Amino acid sequence: MFTKLECKVEENYNLKDITTMGVGGPCKYYVVPNTIEDIQEVKQKCAQSDTQLLIIGNGSNVIIDDSGFDGVVLHVGKRLRNMKLEQDHLYAEAGVALPNIAFTMAKEGITGFEFMASIPGTVGGGVVMNAGSLGKETSTVLKSVTYLDEEGMLHTKDNAELGLSFRNSRFLGTKDIILSANFSIERSPDKAALMEKTKEVANVRKKKFPMNVATVGSTFKSPFNGPHPGNLIEKVGLKGYQVGGAQISTVHANWVINTGSATSQDVKELIRIMQDTVKQELGVWMEQEVIYI
Repeated sequence: MFTKLECKVEENYNLKDITTMGVGGPCKYYVVPNTIEDIQEVKQKCAQSDTQLLIIGNGSNVIIDDSGFDGVVLHVGKRLRNMKLEQDHLYAEAGVALPNIAFTMAKEGITGFEFMASIPGTVGGGVVMNAGSLGKETSTVLKSVTYLDEEGMLHTKDNAELGLSFRNSRFLGTKDIILSANFSIERSPDKAALMEKTKEVANVRKKKFPMNVATVGSTFKSPFNGPHPGNLIEKVGLKGYQVGGAQISTVHANWVINTGSATSQDVKELIRIMQDTVKQELGVWMEQEVIYI
């Protein structure tokens, strides 16, 4: 199907190996694009053959079904990692890790990106979900995005045209593929203080959330001013609750971890229990941040 591609292509690839939760079955084809042309070729072939296409960045924030994905997975987060600081903006490709941006900008004396130090995702996923932390969101520094639409046409749109809201954007649920983004920059006179602040943000994550475990990250959307899902889940006594190999973290109740043997069904059932119990006992419906594939 992808004979023209010179990048990595594998059949029946196990998707649990590329997701941070470590669950999910195989896909028909797994492609790691080296160039934008590779992405365009894959998109065109999928459209011509009516084959489903899934874009993966860091592999966080998604739960792949145990049966797998009946289509092509394009692992953008493995490549497309170029980043360049221009005179009036930062250019970053879709596969660049957000913490990498935070520390690189701090080193350069560019402020405004410190919040990214605590987000385990890439530029592509960060834009799609308008990822944020500590009251700041991707939209606060995003200038424009370049992407391929469903027909494979190339577009560049400004921030105001992207429908960015809390953990949402116009890209969510579409077949558009983000290729790169430009970010606004603001220089700081004190590089040392900026780097210290960026390290502090990263350390907050280490102290607050479970580390070195298989997890998607935050399970439910957590508005800056509350109500905070972790507190709600803890109030109803579910912290540490387990279904199969999936467990509500004892460190932070808004995180579900894979203890080693979890299936996607375990994770989904545990999330359902969390959502239903909080609704029944506290009258609050927690909106999922994690996406099911």
